[in-house]
Amino acid sequence: MNKVSKLSIAALLGVLSNPALALELFGVTLESTTRDELRGAGQQAGLVLIREGDEDNWFDVYDSSTVLDGSSRFYLGFVKQDQRLAFAEYEFGGLVRKQLLRDLTLKYGAPEVQGGRFVSDHGYHWQRDGIEIELSSDWQNYKTRLIYRVPANMGNLFAEMSARDKPQEAEAEPVSLY
Repeated sequence: MNKVSKLSIAALLGVLSNPALALELFGVTLESTTRDELRGAGQQAGLVLIREGDEDNWFDVYDSSTVLDGSSRFYLGFVKQDQRLAFAEYEFGGLVRKQLLRDLTLKYGAPEVQGGRFVSDHGYHWQRDGIEIELSSDWQNYKTRLIYRVPANMGNLFAEMSARDKPQEAEAEPVSLY
């Protein structure tokens, strides 16, 4: 990987060497960004929209292959009520993540390692500026995932999803076993 590619990866991951600055992705502060601001910045950086979130889909899906080496998809999830970011996730094919882990460790410091049954089951976690960062393997789908989460906003997103699903459950006819 040449010098320009390494710098691009570090910039795209939003990792900054100055700890006083907020965590950014595509030049946008993650903790305070809105849906439209991050969508625009991501597309300007080269993300290609596959599907935009709507009433039935809680997140956008992008092709990220030209933005971050080895990645295939990028997902953006937002709280519908106020359009705040809940999560941003890169998806990589396969389970090899040594270089990505090295790059993240250089920028965020040593991760908190969450053990698994095998070394390859380990997950890596960082906390930065109110954002949870996770690098983990999705064995069932043979993918590696790099996820940025805003915990409070994720809770709001889940609450919205749950509230939307409750009316459908209430409309279902009760089942009697007698």
